[in-house]
Amino acid sequence: MKKNSSENNLIVSLDIGTTKIVTIVGYRNENGLIDILGWGKGDSNGVEFGEIKNIFQTVDGIMISKQNAINQAGFDIEQFPVYVGVAGHHVKTSKYKHYRYRYGIEEPIGLEEIEQLREEVEKVNLPPGEKLIDVIPQSYLIDNEREVSNPIGELGHTVMGTYQLITGKESEINKIIRCGKGADLDFQEIVLEPIASSISCLTEDEKQRGVALIDIGGGTTDLIIYVNGNPVFTKVIAFGGNTITSDIAQVCSISRDTAEKLKIQHGTCIVDKSNQNNLITIPKNPVPVQISEHYLAQIINARVEHDIIGAVKNEIDNSGYANMVTNCGIVLTGGGAQLKHLKELVQFKTGFTTRIGIPENGFEKNIPSDLKKSMYATALGLLKYGAEEEYGVDEPSSNDDVEEPGRKPRPSRPETWGFFDKVRIFLKERIEQVS
Repeated sequence: MKKNSSENNLIVSLDIGTTKIVTIVGYRNENGLIDILGWGKGDSNGVEFGEIKNIFQTVDGIMISKQNAINQAGFDIEQFPVYVGVAGHHVKTSKYKHYRYRYGIEEPIGLEEIEQLREEVEKVNLPPGEKLIDVIPQSYLIDNEREVSNPIGELGHTVMGTYQLITGKESEINKIIRCGKGADLDFQEIVLEPIASSISCLTEDEKQRGVALIDIGGGTTDLIIYVNGNPVFTKVIAFGGNTITSDIAQVCSISRDTAEKLKIQHGTCIVDKSNQNNLITIPKNPVPVQISEHYLAQIINARVEHDIIGAVKNEIDNSGYANMVTNCGIVLTGGGAQLKHLKELVQFKTGFTTRIGIPENGFEKNIPSDLKKSMYATALGLLKYGAEEEYGVDEPSSNDDVEEPGRKPRPSRPETWGFFDKVRIFLKERIEQVS
């Protein structure tokens, strides 16, 4: 092995996606960059729309992915810390409004009343299996007419608080942990997938100035916004690349596998970019089917423009951070980002500058070319996240500064990630409770 690739430095990442399961083993080298020693991929037959539906099938996919990574690396990986991703819709944000009536009270609104208002919100009924992680005040409305950020000292008969609720699906997260145990992997931490993708695709300058990352996976599309270096907003759109494939399969009465090949080889999301004179022949019993490239583009555009791009734009506009996103625009990643002309359509429909995010930040240039694709942004981001959590990001200036094996340096991240700190604590607690 190379220098600094000793057992004490090795990290494993596991991405359990809707279309694939990926395992990567690597380390942080003496240059402070992540080097890959082995990686593997397995089929994801037990996952639908980002949720584990079949434990056994998912474990089988993990085992195949893990073994492929072991074969490449040349050694077992079960003793190393594993960082696994969790789909964004398992931890979600939602708005909640709550009234407090003050009729007959002539005193100004006090801190105690506002705290009581929040405590009442914390008792909100949630769907079975969900847990409240945090309640974040957004604004207050006095007497249905005056909106303020701080109501203390205001006079009024009613006060309505608007809150952001952060909730997590305990049952779904428990499934991920069970699958890890079934595959003999010891999870060190569960990480939100959009956070991981951001780490591998976004620059620090983008995160500071304001940027939106859109991760288009097979089952869902994750949106996450960064401002001042911190993640401040996240949302999940319930459509992804598989949705487009299903549309093609249904409209053309063909198999999903054939529809996926059509989408990749001939598809575009901009109708005017298609070749209207090109007829595509699809082998099918008893008679082959023909479809025009123009018609295929219409099928793809109908889903992409309205349900994915339109939904993303609506979420950004309503997030409260749209003015900050204008600074660095949108970064597209995930397998769905490979759809032809998607960057141009997103830029045209949202008005934000747009680029395709390739997972390169913090990695050696000689990592396998097959991994330098947006579809592996989450898996590579998990690996980099793990390296930073275990060993920090400071580069040693001399041999005297090299960390002793097993000794962790000071934390490498900002002291606060806003409400995502609460999310991280919640996910760590799930590992401890299920273990």
